[in-house]
Amino acid sequence: MDVTARLGLATAEVTLATWPSLRGDWTPIVHPTLFEVTGLHAALSVAADALHLANQLADN
Repeated sequence: MDVTARLGLATAEVTLATWPSLRGDWTPIVHPTLFEVTGLHAALSVAADALHLANQLADN
């Protein structure tokens, strides 16, 4: 089976990874670690904060 990890955002869906032709128990292969998920969340939070700040500065 083909397995794809996607992140659904408010305006788009982003493909994070694809693992084609996996067989058997594929959970250990595609299961993200807590570190990766935390890092992705932190990066998205920083990017969102930077975008909000840039928009505020542009309005002033």
